[in-house]
Amino acid sequence: MSLFGGARKCDLKILAEELGEKVDDRHKLKDMEKMILASKEYDEECAKEWLNTIINEGKEKEEIQEYRRQEEIEEPKRQEEIEERKL
Repeated sequence: MSLFGGARKCDLKILAEELGEKVDDRHKLKDMEKMILASKEYDEECAKEWLNTIINEGKEKEEIQEYRRQEEIEEPKRQEEIEERKL
């Protein structure tokens, strides 16, 4: 598996920016991979750890968003049950 396996475009964008590279939405995944590898600040071990951290933080954010979304869906149901019990 390559260094960038499992990374999304948004993950590589963050890593490239952390390495001091200027990235915009026009850059493709392969462009960002090349940019990262060519960066003066690039160190393979450090980049692996950094990328893993970025990916994990992204997953945590997604999990939190999904939890909140589920809570928003469930809250009206709970309120309805409470109202039914009052009757």
